[in-house]
Amino acid sequence: MEFKVVIKNLTSLTVGGGSSIGAVDIPLNPMVLPSSTVKGVLRTAVVNYLPNGYSSCGKVDPEEIKKAHKEGGVCDVCKLFGYPDSKDSPCFTLTVNVPEVSRYEITRVKIDDKTQKSEEGSLFTQEVIPPNTEFEVTVNFRDSCGDKMLKLLLYSFLALRFWRVGRNAMVDVKLGEDLCGKVKCDQEMKEIVSSLLQYMWGE
Repeated sequence: MEFKVVIKNLTSLTVGGGSSIGAVDIPLNPMVLPSSTVKGVLRTAVVNYLPNGYSSCGKVDPEEIKKAHKEGGVCDVCKLFGYPDSKDSPCFTLTVNVPEVSRYEITRVKIDDKTQKSEEGSLFTQEVIPPNTEFEVTVNFRDSCGDKMLKLLLYSFLALRFWRVGRNAMVDVKLGEDLCGKVKCDQEMKEIVSSLLQYMWGE
């Protein structure tokens, strides 16, 4: 099943990965918002806001994931997003459609975590995408994964509203369509979809 999601940055967005050649210390990733970045923050967000009835091994290192699965079985989060040595592909793929975007540079100062004071000589420049830029994401979900995994995927998008993307950018998320027109929705699914049909933090 294919469906659309729109991600809007509420604050300036920088996903690193570009070359620091030139005057900008932290340039934008050439892909601006890579699909791998979106998938990674979705996974992290849902692990931190895991809904009732779902399991997570809570591991990132491949060897630790293997060990956790060997001891307690494959967790729901790994079933959805994929895991090392899996015989099955992940339950979904996604593609980010990057619009024509404006870019600008801002200057920031590094803060010492211990003293909470600015560090001497610590000014740096960062290339950013301005707030309220919308990115359309095409999601392809493997139907054989079932309704439980589809719900967990949608819960991941809900959790993303409370997480950060790139260098601490806040984002909002909404569905591009009512999925209950495509799949059979129980009450839980109806509530998830309803929550995602409009931005949480306003248009």
